Amino acid sequence: MKISTRIKALLFSLLGHQQKEMAQLKKAISSLQKDVENLENQPNKVEALIKLFQIISPIYDEGGFSALIVKLDKVNYGQFTKTIELINILQKHIENAGRDPYGMNRTKKGERVTSENVYLGDVFGIWTKKASFWLEKKEELTKELRPDISANPKNPVTTWYCINDYCAGGFLKSHTKGMLQAIDELKKVA
Repeated sequence: MKISTRIKALLFSLLGHQQKEMAQLKKAISSLQKDVENLENQPNKVEALIKLFQIISPIYDEGGFSALIVKLDKVNYGQFTKTIELINILQKHIENAGRDPYGMNRTKKGERVTSENVYLGDVFGIWTKKASFWLEKKEELTKELRPDISANPKNPVTTWYCINDYCAGGFLKSHTKGMLQAIDELKKVA
């Protein structure tokens, strides 16, 4: 390891930047944790997904935790390795759930996320449509049976299940679970 890197790390630590950065990180992840935990048990996964995008998009617009990762990386000689690894996991979730003109959250930087600019579908032969469409048709879709894709044709799933539980719920679960795990671990090491 370069001596200059160790000196920079020591100076960084002595000046209190390390503690300041870690305090800001803890505050940010605690707030994020609280917001994400509120989404986990919502039965309407389409609405919960929209809320996730509303939480993540402003963080995404600010670059997430990328600036902190760069700062810590510059002064890391082993003391921040686990922290950086966990922040990177959190950063990947933010990037994957962020804005994308071809993804689910089709908003532009600074744009408010609504059911009009979130898109779901492209599963089991179901066309991609705005979340507002799926929410408006929920009652009708809960009666629309899909024996063609059901494991038990005597108890078929519905189109609403495909959109709400499989599409929105699957995306939501993978991100909320991954983010919460990373946050729990970060709280232990940061």
